[in-house]
Amino acid sequence: MRSQSLFYKVTLAAVLLPCFALVASGQQSSQPQTLVTLSASMRATLYPEVMCIHCIVPEWDRSYLLHWEFDTDPALVTMYDRTGKKVLEARVAPQNAAKVSVGARGATHAGGILAAGGGTMTDGSSQRFIAKTDAAGRTVQSVDTGRFTARHVCEAADGTVWAFGYDLDIHDSPDADKNVLRHYSFERGLLGTFVSLDSISKRPDSYSNTWRGYLRCGKDRVSVYIAPAAQYIEVDASTEKLSRWSVEMSSVVGSKTRGFALTDEGRIFVAFANDPDPNGERKHGLYELKATPGSPIAYLTAVDGTVTAFESYKAVPDGTFLRLWGADGNSLVVSRKGNDWGLSWANVLAANTAPE
Repeated sequence: MRSQSLFYKVTLAAVLLPCFALVASGQQSSQPQTLVTLSASMRATLYPEVMCIHCIVPEWDRSYLLHWEFDTDPALVTMYDRTGKKVLEARVAPQNAAKVSVGARGATHAGGILAAGGGTMTDGSSQRFIAKTDAAGRTVQSVDTGRFTARHVCEAADGTVWAFGYDLDIHDSPDADKNVLRHYSFERGLLGTFVSLDSISKRPDSYSNTWRGYLRCGKDRVSVYIAPAAQYIEVDASTEKLSRWSVEMSSVVGSKTRGFALTDEGRIFVAFANDPDPNGERKHGLYELKATPGSPIAYLTAVDGTVTAFESYKAVPDGTFLRLWGADGNSLVVSRKGNDWGLSWANVLAANTAPE
């Protein structure tokens, strides 16, 4: 009887184990695995004045490349269109400013410049601010942000402004606002604050790393990718409802971010790279991020043909994906080896629709 019972147990295990494997396989395949690929460049533009080894990295926003002219004037921002033409140069500062410097910058819906910074007023007081210009480069509105330092800014469809940064007193004052995402109106001031720093990291110095993230204002949402914590956050632009995901990173080439994009149709892309491994190998790649409402985890799917491995002590192969600047409508603006100091435009296609 004992041997017969053992026989039944072994037989039952042999039947059930493949079933469990099929269930596990089905669960795994339920995550986003759609194969997508990057099209060939549809256009390319050189920006030799602002794209160089020693230049401050420009920002891409709303079909414009924005460059901080720090060496000339720390309040001066220049804006280039998609053809590489300089279309605007403006000193962005609030009224009664004596000496200011800007850092965060973006483009307005009306073709002006949006910038955040700080400095000294004519009465000797200090102020941190967000300001915007019109299409002619005149500063037309500004808002005092108190002790909040905005590292990234973007203009929403309703003309309000979202900012990602930190309060300067966050390390020293227990009363400081620890939220790193803020919503401002030029007419009404601060509208709301979101996302506590403590929910990102418990490290006491983590406030200084919040700039290592990305902020984008879309048609109906505000998107934030917090690189050090691998977290993705969305805020509904009309209701201010916040959704949050931890990003599953096990399938990516490395944790160093090389850009973030939100397209007009709502697709999200992130570029990654790694530090050289012990063998000197480096990897770069572009991924689509899928964040499903109700799920706590967001998943990354590699864009076919963009993941490249190369030896760090050799020349980077032509075509290697280097940086994701952002989106232009539903196209991605990227840099690949061989583009010199330029940008190129490409679409992400389902693999079976990609041209041969």
